[in-house]
Amino acid sequence: MALLIILSGFFEYQIVNLQSQLSRDQSTINSLNTKEAAMNSTITNLDNQLSLDPDRIVDGFSIVQITDTQFLSDSLPGLYSGLTSWIANKASALNLTIVVHTGDIVQVASSAGDWQNASNAMMTLYNNGVPYCWNAGNHDQDEINNTVGRGNPDASWIGGNYPGFNVTMMRKEPYWVGDIFDGKSTAVQFIWGNYHFMVINIEYNANQTVLDWMQTLVKTNPNVNVIVATHDFLNATGGYGTLNHADVVWATNFEKLLNNYPNVFMTINGHATIPSNSTATGYNKKAGKREEVFFNRQQLNSLQGAAAARIYTFEMSHPANPGVDVYTYQTFGTPHYITDPMDQFNFSTSLKAYSPSTVSIPSGTEFLGSSGYSVSFATSTTLAHFSQNGYTLRFNDLTLNGFTSNLTATAVGADIVVTNYNPDKVLSYMVSQSGGTQTFSVNAAPSSVVIDGSPAKSGDGWSYSKGEVTVTGAASSVTINLT
Repeated sequence: MALLIILSGFFEYQIVNLQSQLSRDQSTINSLNTKEAAMNSTITNLDNQLSLDPDRIVDGFSIVQITDTQFLSDSLPGLYSGLTSWIANKASALNLTIVVHTGDIVQVASSAGDWQNASNAMMTLYNNGVPYCWNAGNHDQDEINNTVGRGNPDASWIGGNYPGFNVTMMRKEPYWVGDIFDGKSTAVQFIWGNYHFMVINIEYNANQTVLDWMQTLVKTNPNVNVIVATHDFLNATGGYGTLNHADVVWATNFEKLLNNYPNVFMTINGHATIPSNSTATGYNKKAGKREEVFFNRQQLNSLQGAAAARIYTFEMSHPANPGVDVYTYQTFGTPHYITDPMDQFNFSTSLKAYSPSTVSIPSGTEFLGSSGYSVSFATSTTLAHFSQNGYTLRFNDLTLNGFTSNLTATAVGADIVVTNYNPDKVLSYMVSQSGGTQTFSVNAAPSSVVIDGSPAKSGDGWSYSKGEVTVTGAASSVTINLT
């Protein structure tokens, strides 16, 4: 009997030992599984990092969006400068074509300190030859009733007084297309192979004059692929407008306006704040064939979140239908790619190869709406390229009735109406106000020039030099005979 008791105790002891060992083994297995999961996660993250590495671009280009840097300009200028320094350093690896700031550059529109900080940061791009553009957000516009963030789209701004946002300086850059209201809205261009692109930046709740300016740029460039960058448009839940009823009305109407222009293939914007109880910092959707993208991280990480570059990489090995990889790089704290679905995704799009386009320009079309000046043509016009730099209008490779020339018309006193452009090389046009200058590239000096109905000698209201005829003395009409 005693032996049985001893054996029973022994077996119970062994069972307890075995159970204890099994428990330890299971703990070891669980630990190994955890480590394996962590290693797999690390490998996945490394794969993601590698797939997002800008140096891996094979055949394409990138644009970078930054937005809502207001808190950086106001109190964290080092982070703003760090952001633009990172972009400048990566410009070559990214095949970077343009940096787009979608507004709320500063927190307080009247703060000289905010503007100086922002200008210093953006000048890092300028001084390193990195093209960029911007629009005025609600915090950048003059304030209504001294209320911070309540911007007036019909008022002036002080941003143009600082080098980083000075359009007089920017108009010298070859990528600059134009601007309006001292640079509250801007437009730039770039070319990739046989594909031409234009980015048009529209200020917060832009008025009709700005919208007319934008539409003229889009309509006169039907074979240019246009990205429209706004401050306010798409919001974090896929709707339009955010702050108030006026926001919603403007953005909803703007969506309808864009639907008229199939060459606008993409929109980008910031502005929208993160909804309560949400971490939504982005949204993207298709609107017909147009990709619309919202991005704004300003409220994150103790208001440091705007120190992040949103990168759009166009894979152009199949340029008519490129894929666009979108990723986001945080440049503060421990710099890293942000890989959540709002900050890392892709989409496909369709682009037009470039060719000179024939457009009918209605009489009185305003190419720079705020100036009140206009240019119109009596017949359809073929434009190889149109650009608008401040008050200067340029039509390169302009063709009317089979005769090709370059036309530069400065809009100082200049409603210019081309009434006749004959195959026998007689050019006639009307000037509704005196003071304008018109320049035509030609192969030889004119045989005669008639200004305001009277024959004029060279030097008396017109001149010819290096293949260009320049007319400066017309008050009403000009005829240039090139036969």
